[in-house]
Amino acid sequence: MKKILFTLTLLFASGLATMAQDGWNWPEDEAKKAKAMEKNALYSDMLTAENYEAAKPPLDWLLKETPDLNPSIYIQGVKVYENLYESATGQSKKNLQDSTVLLYDLRMKYFNDVENVTNRKAYDAYQAWKDRKDKYAELYQIEKDAFEMLGNKSSIANSVAYMDAARRHKLAGGDLTDLDIINIYSEITDFLDAQEAAGESKSKIDKYRDYVDKLFNATVTVNCSIIDEQLYPKYVENGKQLKDAERIVKFALAGSCTSSQAFLEAAKQMVENSPEYGLIRLIALRSKANSNYDAATKYFKKALELTEDNIKQGEIYLELSDIAAKSGSKSEARSNAYKALEADPSKKEAYIIIGDLYLKSFQDCKGGEDMVKDRAVYIAAYEMYQKGGNAERMAVAQEQFPSKEDLFNYGYDVGGTLTVGCWVGETVTLRTRD
Repeated sequence: MKKILFTLTLLFASGLATMAQDGWNWPEDEAKKAKAMEKNALYSDMLTAENYEAAKPPLDWLLKETPDLNPSIYIQGVKVYENLYESATGQSKKNLQDSTVLLYDLRMKYFNDVENVTNRKAYDAYQAWKDRKDKYAELYQIEKDAFEMLGNKSSIANSVAYMDAARRHKLAGGDLTDLDIINIYSEITDFLDAQEAAGESKSKIDKYRDYVDKLFNATVTVNCSIIDEQLYPKYVENGKQLKDAERIVKFALAGSCTSSQAFLEAAKQMVENSPEYGLIRLIALRSKANSNYDAATKYFKKALELTEDNIKQGEIYLELSDIAAKSGSKSEARSNAYKALEADPSKKEAYIIIGDLYLKSFQDCKGGEDMVKDRAVYIAAYEMYQKGGNAERMAVAQEQFPSKEDLFNYGYDVGGTLTVGCWVGETVTLRTRD
């Protein structure tokens, strides 16, 4: 009590000096001014002593009677109310929570510090109301309005508050669709990307991205129908903007929805703007799976230009070899198979591709005059399968070798050599099937 009286004495003694301070709007009425100074001293002293119960009555008087006195009564008021509602229960707790949020509205009304106060209000409203279903709609609107108004000036912590407020509101029966949640998630991730680009710590941003991702995944399960029926029509309606294409690709990858036309169209737009090996290769693979071999070849060749990794190059050449084989371009298929081996000698499957090309060339290459020459193409296939280490395919080819009788009838010897004609052009060692 002595401490309080001492504080009050000091304040009254310096009354004139206090009136001259910038930012304090003391009442003109001397009696009310004296009372306001007394209440201000009293609540400040109780706040310093962390006696929040005792600080509340004089603070409430100031808020009611001198609402434009100074921003500090709202700043410190939040501290008082927050500490009180932590230990309160029932309706008393709710009233204190509501009053905490209201303090921000009053502060903006009387002092117009909108940007700073909006960030703080969004954060503290989330802390106060995140477990109150009756406030989810209002909380979501506060977070939404703050994010839309402040943009990249928003607090990073509020990115999580916004995502969680949307989650709670939707799951409690609020009027948010899956597409709304996707749009909010995209808005927040764009914000976090911008913060990192502006120099914010990557580890810090990654932590918030992880929180936001978990909240999003707990709200919406992105499946192919959402992409095809909601995201893609919106993408077309908006004039196929790059940001919408990026969104489709992101969710298609997450939801394993890369076989759709929506994904392919969006991905192609993305790589035209910013070529990237992995996505270009995926476009090529999907185009190949759809039997669009021209597009697949185009994108596989683009992918080749973007990597110097010999293993990746070997894989791409194998794909190009397979496409050429399926298209009936045997020489090109073989050429690409050898390029795969040149890039990565461990790609033994290249020999299998060449072996298959030879095995399927009998009808195209047979002359019908020399059975041994005609069937030597199977020996060429066998030798490729042997290099590829495929015993099963070797056995298939061996069944088609010329017989001992064939060699005798056409004047050849086992172990001799023979050059296979047609496009094959291989020199093989003669063998028989028996």
